[in-house]
Amino acid sequence: MKTHFGPFVFDPSNQLLWRAGQEVPLPPRVVGVLGLLVARPGEVVSRQELIDAVWKDAFVSDTSLAEAISFLRQALGDDPQQPSYIQTVHRRGYRFLHAVNGGGAADATTMAARAARDPWAQIFPWAIAALLAAMAATAVWRVAHPDAPVAPPIARFDVALPAGWTLDAAAPAIAFSPSGARLAASACDASGRCQLLVRALDRLDIEPLAGTEGAAAPFFSPEGSSIAFFADGKLKTIAAAGGAATTIADAPHALGGAWLDDGSIVFASTLGGGLQRVAATGGPRRGATIVDAAAGELRHEAPDVVPGSNAILFSAVLAPSAPLSSRVVAVSPDTGRRSVVVDRASAPRFVAPNVLAFVRDGDLMAAAFDPSQLKIVGQPVVVAAHVGEAPAQFAVSRVGSIATAEAIADPAFTTAWVGRDGALSPLGDAMQRLVSADVSRDGRRIVAVKADGSQADVWWADVERGALSRVTFDGDHRDPRWMRDGRAIVVASRVRGAFNLFERSVAENVAPRRLTETSHHQTPASLSADTGAIFFTTFDPATGADVWSVASGVGASPVPVLRTEFDETAPAASPDGRWLAYQSNESNRWEVYVRPLAGRGAAVPISSGGGTSPIWSRDGRTVYYAARGGVMATSVADCDASGGGPCDLAPSKPIEIVRGAWVPRGTGADGRLLVERIRGQLTGVDRLRVTLQWTRELQRLVPPAVVASPK
Repeated sequence: MKTHFGPFVFDPSNQLLWRAGQEVPLPPRVVGVLGLLVARPGEVVSRQELIDAVWKDAFVSDTSLAEAISFLRQALGDDPQQPSYIQTVHRRGYRFLHAVNGGGAADATTMAARAARDPWAQIFPWAIAALLAAMAATAVWRVAHPDAPVAPPIARFDVALPAGWTLDAAAPAIAFSPSGARLAASACDASGRCQLLVRALDRLDIEPLAGTEGAAAPFFSPEGSSIAFFADGKLKTIAAAGGAATTIADAPHALGGAWLDDGSIVFASTLGGGLQRVAATGGPRRGATIVDAAAGELRHEAPDVVPGSNAILFSAVLAPSAPLSSRVVAVSPDTGRRSVVVDRASAPRFVAPNVLAFVRDGDLMAAAFDPSQLKIVGQPVVVAAHVGEAPAQFAVSRVGSIATAEAIADPAFTTAWVGRDGALSPLGDAMQRLVSADVSRDGRRIVAVKADGSQADVWWADVERGALSRVTFDGDHRDPRWMRDGRAIVVASRVRGAFNLFERSVAENVAPRRLTETSHHQTPASLSADTGAIFFTTFDPATGADVWSVASGVGASPVPVLRTEFDETAPAASPDGRWLAYQSNESNRWEVYVRPLAGRGAAVPISSGGGTSPIWSRDGRTVYYAARGGVMATSVADCDASGGGPCDLAPSKPIEIVRGAWVPRGTGADGRLLVERIRGQLTGVDRLRVTLQWTRELQRLVPPAVVASPK
């Protein structure tokens, strides 16, 4: 017997819900929950009773039931704060509030039992009947309402990750299949083990996909039956339904990819260089794009394809470090013709038929887009706030669904001291907009970069007074580092194309002195306390990221320190000048190592489970570094603290100093550690927000624009 409530008609025997003559699509287990609630209007149905009836013989948690309730409320248009249909009764269960006509417990029991069995094995005969009924009902309704629009409702619901799992914050982690039928996410458990989680949207649970251990940056094949991902320094593919993974190419860094309709994959995996292209079945790689060094491009990442045009969109990164600087570029693989689509933007995603989505300042923007001319033809607007930008965490399907990370509230401050007890003490308000900070040798001053729109200039601050003084006024600068005397800094500045090293005085108004000149981006990391040598990273598309040094004297020539087939960056010289800490991907992920600066001693691993951005304590006995969960500290010196001689290297087990997306920047005069929050990185995310029929919402949010005819 059919049940009526409000504008809805519920048919429990066929597991169908209708509104105004239109079917409201619901997953089988959501139908089961609805049936039990509707059968007992006004009664409190306990959580356990609902789980036992709908998920019979399956082990699930309250999270699965909460997701089903959330999905059902979205379908009914119900407000959980002021419910009209489903009320949450705290610690007891749920109650159906609306008056019900018809129906009964027998129908609900039968329907719940059916939903508890395998829905795909049971649904086929009912699907045929439902389809015929839907066609007949729709035809009658359309005759009575010829002018009414036919459109499914916009639906929103959350997808909770398994307990203890959080979204991988180090790479783009979310992917939608083109049809919107499947959602994938790379996530990590409490032990730091990462894996792909996959959910078919007609199911309630998102589950680990075997064979994807270490996976990052997933993306689907055009038909949605396979998923590509990065793991163990490789690009791999696997069937979305499960199976063995196949390695198709070397890929040291997970910077995004796109699976084209012709069966090839375009992907980004180098710190300095363009996109690469490979057949999805494997084979030789070939270059897909070339960085424009004269325009200051460092690398290309986050590719996407414009269906039907054979054009590729990507982010062109313009700076070697924070603050982020990039633009969206389009290129035709056939002709090589390229054009800048939008400045100050990253992570482009084409949304049919004529919208371009991209990220700016951590927000998801959208603008009307002309696919024939590959250019924006409308004013960008914010369509989703706080999706991150280092990296961005969102995915769009070709049918117009979107999934975004639900950001965890960040602290109000971004730069702080960490005491011995792990407590964070924020710096003054004037210093909260500074990035890439460095602490002077006396621990009393900080030099850093402050970004203002497209310009990034160097400032220094007195730690005690909190007063700021400006050093540069003329453009784009990165990673200032104090010289030994505290009267000057070395900084990466962009004059023509690439960032090179310059020495600048902070005490006198004198012209900067150029230290290096090359077409490759360079960024300083540390200075030797005994010799004053400057250690820096250079990004060469031919060899990757390498560590070099240059003396601070006039006319000195740079010399290589670490130049291998792997990437090495973030060099940090120990206070006694004997050791060099740095990060390398030789183990297929970033780890921190220490090696002697003199001689041929072997590198000693310092981090465990991943590490970046090492710095030394003032006494040279501890290395701090950034890990997945927070800032870690490893004791590396084996000697008597009261002794005057050098210490031997003897790393201890790392311990956590502070939890969260923080990077160590230096130590103060009192030994406290300065940390800086990684801007734009979403950490601790344990659920995703999914919106179906999102393109209908875009029609309201994105101003229409007249698309010009091609010339």
